[in-house]
Amino acid sequence: MTVQQRLRFAAFMLCFAGLFVGALYYVHSAFITSWNEKQLRQIATDTVVRTELAIDSATMKMSDVIVNRSTSCATVDPAAMTKALYGSSIMKNIRLETKDGICWSHDERDEALEQSISNAKPNRTNSPGYSLFSLGFPGWAGLGVRWQYGEHENIVEVLATGGLLFGILPQELRESALMQLTLEDGSSFATYRPERKWSSESAGLVTFTETSTKYPISLSMKIDAAALGHWNQTLSPQMIAAAAAFGLGFGFLAARGMMRNTSILDNLDRALSSGQIQPYFQPIFGLEDRELLGFEMLARWIKPDGTMIPPLAFIPLAESSGRIERLTMELLRQAGEQLGGLLEVQTQLKLTFNVTPDQYLADDFVTNLVANTTRFNLPHRALVVEVTERQAIADKKRAAIVTGKLNDAGLRVAIDDAGTGHNGLSAIYALGANYLKIDKFFIDGVTLDRKSSELVEMLAGLATKFGMIVVAEGIETEEQITALLQLGIREGQGFVYSRPVPAAAILAMAAKDMAAPGPRKKSRVTFLMSA
Repeated sequence: MTVQQRLRFAAFMLCFAGLFVGALYYVHSAFITSWNEKQLRQIATDTVVRTELAIDSATMKMSDVIVNRSTSCATVDPAAMTKALYGSSIMKNIRLETKDGICWSHDERDEALEQSISNAKPNRTNSPGYSLFSLGFPGWAGLGVRWQYGEHENIVEVLATGGLLFGILPQELRESALMQLTLEDGSSFATYRPERKWSSESAGLVTFTETSTKYPISLSMKIDAAALGHWNQTLSPQMIAAAAAFGLGFGFLAARGMMRNTSILDNLDRALSSGQIQPYFQPIFGLEDRELLGFEMLARWIKPDGTMIPPLAFIPLAESSGRIERLTMELLRQAGEQLGGLLEVQTQLKLTFNVTPDQYLADDFVTNLVANTTRFNLPHRALVVEVTERQAIADKKRAAIVTGKLNDAGLRVAIDDAGTGHNGLSAIYALGANYLKIDKFFIDGVTLDRKSSELVEMLAGLATKFGMIVVAEGIETEEQITALLQLGIREGQGFVYSRPVPAAAILAMAAKDMAAPGPRKKSRVTFLMSA
């Protein structure tokens, strides 16, 4: 290579490296800007969810105080009011108003609060009889949650909401942001302001808003644009130096990327057609006697080489690409081949499976499900359709109609992941489900955290009042079983009993369970041992 060629090659390399570094800086800046906005939007969403959970907790505690619609100041249990008050970290007071007068959880009448409640403007929620209103007097602001449980009877819980906005923002933005929680009528019940003085009306502010789908509450978050522009934007010298080295391999990586002409969706379609996506089953058992009561069907993608792709890697893709219905029916078909005979003989067992709210509300959902499960040799009396709480049910009235049609066909319905999602108490009230499955998030804390235990107890109590059977998910220890039994829960599933397993393992479990002493079980052992 001549000197001239070497110089040209060096110039080309420097130019390519400069372009690559410039592109990296542009991409880095755009990515960080987008990431920062995404983080702030998530902060806004988390703050609203945090507020929703505080309101959920308050409404649940009301049922501990108001045992029936005749409860009055003369008959209310003071201990129940005190327990409800001190069971929440943000509850300041409880006020009960009935025909025979007004009483508070504290003996002393709070005149400032009384005046603020009297002047409050109610903001109605989606739940009948419940409303929210802002409270405030010099030096204090909060939120009132009212339940009108009779014509002249109501209970108000006073929440000190200032802490809801504490420590939410990253340290770098706390002196350059304003946050405010407001109700539908525009009144504020929680505000965060930095120590330095600046106006929310000044130019150069970036505003993020989030509105609750459960309650008439909104969050407004205003960030100084200059501070936001500098947040996380530093490009290190090491990254600039590495960019030049990456430039040398850019062509190779780009060519390699072009060779990858097979999309993930193509792989998913092939997996569905070839039977690589298979049903696994996690047992549901009785907490008292460990009797096998049924099993939840879960999806597993097992490749020809034996490696397993986790559900989170393909279930969301199947949902977003419109393949989830096909996947569900394929799993049910295999389940019918593998366990249909068991379910026909063992009438006490149930098979549960998940559907999304969009599937549940589809026009032909019930018709197709009934027809297909009949064709798959799955008895309808054994099937439980689980509707997840992690996605919002867009039309609760229609969902209740679907539940009725499923019940008429012999199928039952469960609310899955209860307490973690978008639908709240209104779904428990409106859907008319037969089962309530409490999410592992709350089960983990029943032996560790008093609030988790109280929340599980409240959910279980509420479900029982609505005629629902409660199932605890994600049980991992014997201590959790003991605690759940004390809370009145009799069914569960989790690693303490078994991980999700293939159908052959379920048949073995059922055979072992049926072989245990007892005339009802012995009559069915012959089928299981031959299956």
